[in-house]
Amino acid sequence: MKFSGRGMTTTKKIAVAIPLVLVIAAGIYVGLGPGRLGILPNASQSTSSPSSTGIASFSGVAGQPKGILSLFGNFSHMAVTTSYVVFADGEVQSSGTSHYSYVVLGRAVVNSTDYRKVEFTNSDARTSEIAWFNPQGLVDRVDVLGDRNYSGLNAQAYAQSFVGVFSFVQSLSYNATLISGLHKTAEGMQSVGPMQMDVITYGLAAPSAAFANLTAKIATVPGTSTKLAVYWYQEDPSTSNTSFEVTSAARA
Repeated sequence: MKFSGRGMTTTKKIAVAIPLVLVIAAGIYVGLGPGRLGILPNASQSTSSPSSTGIASFSGVAGQPKGILSLFGNFSHMAVTTSYVVFADGEVQSSGTSHYSYVVLGRAVVNSTDYRKVEFTNSDARTSEIAWFNPQGLVDRVDVLGDRNYSGLNAQAYAQSFVGVFSFVQSLSYNATLISGLHKTAEGMQSVGPMQMDVITYGLAAPSAAFANLTAKIATVPGTSTKLAVYWYQEDPSTSNTSFEVTSAARA
């Protein structure tokens, strides 16, 4: 068995294939450094899609175990809702909500490499694809349902949006640097889909020039050390707010 070498021939095809939202919100760039969190508009827009895209990036992330593969190992299914609002001159310029989910399908061995197969779905765009993750957590192949198979850089381009969303969830779940800058406001058992989890809510001690509000909810699976960021809300005083919420999760 070999991976298909077929790929996209133009930049336009890549733009069409990538779902409309990348991590937290369309048109938003989120970056986390050791000192602060920043959020900036991303002005780049696809010539073949009505919505812009953004890229999420973390630096200074402490304690994240094994990246996205750890998320798949702990949770066989997950659904996430993301939303954003962008303001200018006191008026809403754009807003949107997107719904993403994944289901771990199992494993497959190809050319002596043990792959984990995960099906991702964007329910708003009605797109689904199966990504093949190698042991390093990288995508070597994507089967775009209703289309064809892609490998190499083309596969990574197709998987980028889905991987970005759930990598953000995993990174935030174990981000000790971020949590150390917030304070605990509440704790209690909450339902995350069919699961009951112990959820701690964190927030800013007070609004600042950079953030009017910042709230994170980190859940722990009872009886384990497994954590999951189930909610995030970030509000800039004048330009934007973004959020995500894990609406359902199932233990692997």
